[in-house]
Amino acid sequence: MSLDGLRAWIGVVERKLTMRTRVFLVLVAIAIGGAGAGIYLAVDAHDEAVSEADLQTLRDELAGSAAETAGSDITRLEIELRSLRDEVAALSGAQGATGNSQGTSGKDESSQEPKNGSAEAQGTTSGAEDQKTRLQELLDRAPDGESGGDEGK
Repeated sequence: MSLDGLRAWIGVVERKLTMRTRVFLVLVAIAIGGAGAGIYLAVDAHDEAVSEADLQTLRDELAGSAAETAGSDITRLEIELRSLRDEVAALSGAQGATGNSQGTSGKDESSQEPKNGSAEAQGTTSGAEDQKTRLQELLDRAPDGESGGDEGK
């Protein structure tokens, strides 16, 4: 009877060994598949990777487009500022000419009263006040810190 017991015991050991071998083979197959996938992804990522030269080219393109945009904005603002200054100068010149034609002696026009009550004298003063108001509006619209000359350049 001892021989039948040994055969049974050897059969159990053999089944366990077969099961362990199958599990081991499945695990080896999974490991090989994972390693293959990792290698494929690494090669694919390396092929599609951005080189330093590509990155520098992109930086240069972005810097160039940003400089062009900033340059066009600055140019547009300088043109607008120049036109506002010209308009202020024209209004100042017109105001000075109006003051000279009235015979002012450097006094503020708003403090002068018309010498006679005629409509012509009042119309001239009203026009000067309109020009003064327009001049003040233009000065208020001008950017801060750009009140005169080209100090900011």
